[in-house]
Amino acid sequence: MEKFYEIADRQSLIKYLNIALEHEWAVSFEYIIHAYSMPKAKYFYRDPVMDDRFDVRAQAIQIGIDEMYHALQIGLLLKQIGAEPSFRTAVIKRYPLIIDNLRRDKATEDEVTEYYQQAKFDNISDPKLQNMLFNMAADETRHGRQFEAMIKMMEKEGLSGELIFKPNPEAGSREDLKILHELTRLENSMMHEYLYYVLLFSEHQDLGQRLFKNSINHMRHWDKLSGLLVKLGDVIRLENVQPVENGGEQSSMPMPYVYPGKTRLEALESTLRGEKQLIEKYQLALNLVPGEEIQAQLKAQLALTREHLYTQESLLANTKKTKTV
Repeated sequence: MEKFYEIADRQSLIKYLNIALEHEWAVSFEYIIHAYSMPKAKYFYRDPVMDDRFDVRAQAIQIGIDEMYHALQIGLLLKQIGAEPSFRTAVIKRYPLIIDNLRRDKATEDEVTEYYQQAKFDNISDPKLQNMLFNMAADETRHGRQFEAMIKMMEKEGLSGELIFKPNPEAGSREDLKILHELTRLENSMMHEYLYYVLLFSEHQDLGQRLFKNSINHMRHWDKLSGLLVKLGDVIRLENVQPVENGGEQSSMPMPYVYPGKTRLEALESTLRGEKQLIEKYQLALNLVPGEEIQAQLKAQLALTREHLYTQESLLANTKKTKTV
């Protein structure tokens, strides 16, 4: 994460916020990838803030969602000051050992807490902005304490050698796994494309809220698909990877950061194409993936994707009818 603390004018403020935004996009994805790579309801820690026992995987996902809300806050602020929010991400990593991922998560939280707390404002007096940064720093401090508690639990209980799920060695040749990975990639892409348009059209309350709903649904589908991969002996992929230390992998582009729509019409046409593509992939998956339980989950996700298609077709038709920009 680039160290940039001096905020003296509009341009330096935009730079500062976009560095923060690229970090928040990265960790909102990275923490969830780490969580999806470990077993559910196997590792429990005592949370230092909530004073109760929680599943490590579930809490890591919740922290990732917190970071997504931070990203939306920063993105909306950038739009309010007439700037373009960045959808690039900082580099994300995944290691073979669960504890190494948790240690990276803890170090990341410490770094961003400092970034928010050490910002120096010169000639910019905006209590709301400073309050937002202080509030996010408080969230990051809590996250850091939670990750630290997870790490200590793993060390104390002799779990430091616990491994994440390994990719299925047959994944490259099995059509069912290939289609599930493709669906997972598309759901992730659609989730972030919708979020981009939520920011782009934030002044259009009606449109923004409808797009946000679809984005959340795609995130839930992404979550469910990661679970289906585990049931089939596989694990969610990190896209565009390179090897790193300790047998890990990293990506500087885990999700798309350029999207085609700059107008309402273009955005709706793009998301409509995306929903149609997902429907085709789900229909194909239903002919390839075995098991009644898995089939039922895919059918449920296909049904909701059809609802998205209806919504996007309606939004597009109404945009053309009213000639809304």
